[in-house]
Amino acid sequence: MAASAQVTWAATSGDTGSDAQKIGGVVKRFFGNATWQLAPEEAIACIEQDEWSFFVELEGERYWLVVEETDGDKKKLSLAGDAEVEAVFASLPDVPDQ
Repeated sequence: MAASAQVTWAATSGDTGSDAQKIGGVVKRFFGNATWQLAPEEAIACIEQDEWSFFVELEGERYWLVVEETDGDKKKLSLAGDAEVEAVFASLPDVPDQ
C-alpha cells in the first residue's frame, strides 16, 4: 500500500500553465513529519510502483496526483477530478517553508 505525502510547494518556471520542475512537501511519520522533494519523473515512478501517493490540499479538500499519458506516450502529473494541475502548482509556494 502506498504511503501518502502532501505536496506543499512546487517549483515552476513561472509561466502560466507550465509544469513543475520539482515538487516537495511533508510526509507524516510515527515520530513526527519528514520533508521530501522530487522531480516530476521521480514522483511518477513512485506512483506507478505504488510506493507513494501524493496530494495537494486546497480549502480543506484533498486533490490526488495521478499519472496521465499525453500524446506520444509521454507521462505527466495530473490531478484526479476537475482541478488543473498547472494552476494548482502555480498557486503553491515555489520554495519549501523554512
